[in-house]
Amino acid sequence: MKTDQTMRTPQIIAGALLAVVLWAAPAGAQQVPPSDAVKLALQAVPGAEPLGVKLKGDHYVVRLKQGGSVIQVLVDAATGAVSQ
Repeated sequence: MKTDQTMRTPQIIAGALLAVVLWAAPAGAQQVPPSDAVKLALQAVPGAEPLGVKLKGDHYVVRLKQGGSVIQVLVDAATGAVSQ
């Protein structure tokens, strides 16, 4: 008959594998929340007003209004890197 320790081994292994899978999220995983993407875009374009934010692929498209112009700023959803 198996001991308690022997019966638990598969459960321990399964739990460890699950932890590794959850810890090692895929490269395209979203880590930056939309609200932070807007804040990062506003830092890149001082004095602008936010109009909206959409997740497209692996980046956010943040629409800002500055003066009479509408500007789109891209924010990487995984790293928060900003590009215009």
